[in-house]
Amino acid sequence: MPGRQLIVFAGLPGMGKTSLARTVARELRAAYLDKDTIKDTAMTLARDLKLDRAADLAGPLSYELLISLARDNLTLGLTVVLDSPAGYRTFQDKVDQLARSTKADLKIIECTCTNEGLLRDRIEQRGQELPDYRTRDWATFQQERARFERLSGPRLIVDTAETLQINVRKVLAYLAPAQAG
Repeated sequence: MPGRQLIVFAGLPGMGKTSLARTVARELRAAYLDKDTIKDTAMTLARDLKLDRAADLAGPLSYELLISLARDNLTLGLTVVLDSPAGYRTFQDKVDQLARSTKADLKIIECTCTNEGLLRDRIEQRGQELPDYRTRDWATFQQERARFERLSGPRLIVDTAETLQINVRKVLAYLAPAQAG
């Protein structure tokens, strides 16, 4: 099925990847899968069931389900947008393998923010609306940043200190060759 893409939006929390990924998925009319949606649901269910070590289950489960759901949608011939930090080599390997096995064109968009002040504001402002196990303060963000495994290989790097509209145009231009083919 020509033109099918597996588009991975990657980066640390607060980088703006969700806003960008959702906008691009809407523009392409692609399936949109968010690791945080899966993890939040798993955490809620685990807590409702009073399961011990809910986070130990929810984190790995969210990545496994993300890959499985992406596979289902790719085999239907759909372009898939994944919204995930993608900061673990194991996940990156699984995404590579998924693209190969489904013959999808893998496109990775790494979201960064060069404006530390803006990034810090984003992290601190998101705290009011997110569950307590998500990154909601600057100190926690710094710990995650230290553990984050940088991406390598072909990818588009966007600076989300720029406007959403500018970055949407950059991403769509990056994806265009496969879309046209």
